[in-house]
Amino acid sequence: MTVLHSRGVPDAPSSVLESGVVAAIDAVARRNPSSLALVSPSESISYGELAVAGRNRGAALRRAHAGDRVPLAVLADGSVDAVTSVLAVLASGHPLFAVDAELPDVLRAHASAAVGAVPAASVTFDARRDAVVHHDGVWWESPAWDQGLTEAGRPTALDAWRPALVALGPGATGRVTVTHEELAASVSDLAVRAGLAPGTLFDLSHPSASVAGLVGLLAGLVAGCTVSAPGRGFPASV
Repeated sequence: MTVLHSRGVPDAPSSVLESGVVAAIDAVARRNPSSLALVSPSESISYGELAVAGRNRGAALRRAHAGDRVPLAVLADGSVDAVTSVLAVLASGHPLFAVDAELPDVLRAHASAAVGAVPAASVTFDARRDAVVHHDGVWWESPAWDQGLTEAGRPTALDAWRPALVALGPGATGRVTVTHEELAASVSDLAVRAGLAPGTLFDLSHPSASVAGLVGLLAGLVAGCTVSAPGRGFPASV
């Protein structure tokens, strides 16, 4: 992982450990809603848009998968939509299984079955719930902004011990479970060690379907960086 155009080492993001990864990204969005969270030659999304989309989609996932705690599989291809879905699954309270987009369909299905994951429902924010959702695309000036950042409620002590990430370990059968607390600690630690700062362009060199890639992606976001991730819609690492 390389950090470009660094502007100095930021203060340690201790709030990540206290509030969780999604809430920490919400805080970045509140401070700098128009700053770019992810960018590529073909697509981009601001922190304000990402925070609202992730929270609203997360609420829809909770409704669609009510009554179970199964891991929800997301095709991690590096796209803005995939990153939004990653945050949505974390916001929903379900464990996340990031499926490698480079795998053939049959291997994706096998990998998901091996960890007991089901595909995350294809859901979006229902605009009919609010008559005025967009203001020329500036989501943080719309009613959806406050709704998106508050409807999930505050995390509890129990939430920290719930699985946040389920991944395949070495070999075909190993299973690795990472809790919300462990994920937040790894994200916070990497952000400090890499000296990530708001406005920094963070070039992620690991695929977002890997644990290292996912931790790097979230570390860049909680630090307020503009993240460039390998995969569809993003340039290769430099």
